[in-house]
Amino acid sequence: MSHILIAGLGDLGSGLAKQLIVDGHRISAIRRGEQAPGGVELYSQDLTVGVAMLPPDPVDLLVIIMTPSEYSEEGYLQAYVRAPLMLLDALEGQQPLPPVVFVSSSAVFGDVEGVVNELTPPRPSRYNGKVLLAAEEEISTRSLSTVVRFTGIYGPGRYRQIDKAARLARGEESLPAPQWTNRIHRDDCVGLLRSVVLGWLGGHEMPPLVIGTDAVGGRNLDVLEWLADQQGLTLAVPDEPAVGKQVTSLYIQQGHYTLQYPGYQDGYAQVLAGR
Repeated sequence: MSHILIAGLGDLGSGLAKQLIVDGHRISAIRRGEQAPGGVELYSQDLTVGVAMLPPDPVDLLVIIMTPSEYSEEGYLQAYVRAPLMLLDALEGQQPLPPVVFVSSSAVFGDVEGVVNELTPPRPSRYNGKVLLAAEEEISTRSLSTVVRFTGIYGPGRYRQIDKAARLARGEESLPAPQWTNRIHRDDCVGLLRSVVLGWLGGHEMPPLVIGTDAVGGRNLDVLEWLADQQGLTLAVPDEPAVGKQVTSLYIQQGHYTLQYPGYQDGYAQVLAGR
């Protein structure tokens, strides 16, 4: 049994904790709130203001899944740079730093065109990508680590695109420009993180970067048209080429993780059925 500390026990962190407990591991976690899945040793605190409590005994792996309190440059700096670095400082005061799995975003690639994968150099153009890239680089200098860059996450409770498709079909909004979109189901985020965690715990040589995205991608207009149709609505979209980046995952393509929802149609069908 390994001891894993998860910093950030939101939707993904809670899902990962549950799976790792089933795997037989001991899970400690840090979050601002008081709720945690059964079996998790919770240290409730706000890491953006400092580290008050840590597990007293050694941690074998640290998973960092932070969420900003506000979507601004300051919010991102607090959540993704200052809080993780304070946590690493505090943990290093107790033990040699363990390997770190850090959840990031494909925003670090910026507005590049064409196919993007783990070998593509990051070129962030906006504050979110710049801050996340700075966090990735800081963490990688402190400890052995794997950064997991997710594309757009959807799943239960995440209805933004579903609702947008309905508004478009009713004529309440104008169609967006055709753009390539990339996404991954919430359950596959959790499954991929578990795959990376178990790889580290199993002593495998783990890559410094893993991309989490489904195997299909697609034009935003095609996704919206399909979502409207699933809701019994009609949305006519033009047949125009899309621009943007097409994110792919070498880690998944090489068979290290098998997607539960390889395309948006299967994944959104699950979401719509449970809504």
